[in-house]
Amino acid sequence: MIVCHPHRLIYLKTRKVAGTSFEIALSGACGPECIITQISPRDEETRQALGLPGPQNHTAVRNGSLVRFYNHMPAAEVRAALPAEVWEGYRKIAIVRNPFDAAISLHYWHGGHRKGVPFDRFVAESSELEDTLRIAPLDGPDRIDRHLRYEALADELAAIGLSSVAERFDGIRTKAGRRPATGASVHEIYRKFPQAADIVADRCRAEIAAFGYARPGDGASRELD
Repeated sequence: MIVCHPHRLIYLKTRKVAGTSFEIALSGACGPECIITQISPRDEETRQALGLPGPQNHTAVRNGSLVRFYNHMPAAEVRAALPAEVWEGYRKIAIVRNPFDAAISLHYWHGGHRKGVPFDRFVAESSELEDTLRIAPLDGPDRIDRHLRYEALADELAAIGLSSVAERFDGIRTKAGRRPATGASVHEIYRKFPQAADIVADRCRAEIAAFGYARPGDGASRELD
């Protein structure tokens, strides 16, 4: 996650949304006082090669206690760790992705296909399926200001004045390649595992409703073929 003071922005990092690539891109907009959390050594090499700021200011003392900012830190913890004027005065953003699509990426990321874990079993058992709204809630005291759609990220970033970050992001792709280019589209996977669609629809119903994501097989979901 990142706290970018020049843009008065708090970025909360959700899962399987090209979040590390975006984090690297956003770090280019940060100054020496900004909070930038650690990513993997390999991804840090990418950031360093681009000449962008690396991890900094990710530990602090608040009310006499040491706090640590970290990858995929939930909004509730970020809110507790930051000064109230920063949490309340900065725009809080996160990236959201169609849960039916994100679940497939999670399955491949964890090697479920190599380990012989069927996709429907994976989505039934994964503790990460509901992480998006745990990290970046829709409502309550920890709610964030804007969820940016993964499927139209360049437009979403332009709408909030971050076109330069979008341009930098276009040239960065970390952690790509785990999901096959063929045979792993949303419709192919859910045709093979139809019960998985019911599980994802139930477990992720709040974000599906909030962002109007379509169930696989619906006409509105053809863009994910």
